[in-house]
Amino acid sequence: MRYLVVLDAESAIGRVYAKGINDGFVNDGQVDHPVLDCIEIATDSPYYLFVRRDLTRHGKSHQSMHVPHQSVVAIHHYADEGAKPFGFATHGVATP
Repeated sequence: MRYLVVLDAESAIGRVYAKGINDGFVNDGQVDHPVLDCIEIATDSPYYLFVRRDLTRHGKSHQSMHVPHQSVVAIHHYADEGAKPFGFATHGVATP
């Protein structure tokens, strides 16, 4: 199972990933929010979301980090073999 974690583009971590290594963007009609494709998440902390990303396609192994809850817009769950949710774009702005 995999998760698309949509970060708030106006948050500090959202601004970092909008310019750094992200896995795409989703547009809310006005703003492009960076998306992280995660292989694991944990929601047991009251302050942070734990996420783990597979970065082998970027030449690295994994990235694990804690993201403040207020920096997360949405989390979409999907299966490895399934298509990514509607509205997700790997380059630039999402298409209708």
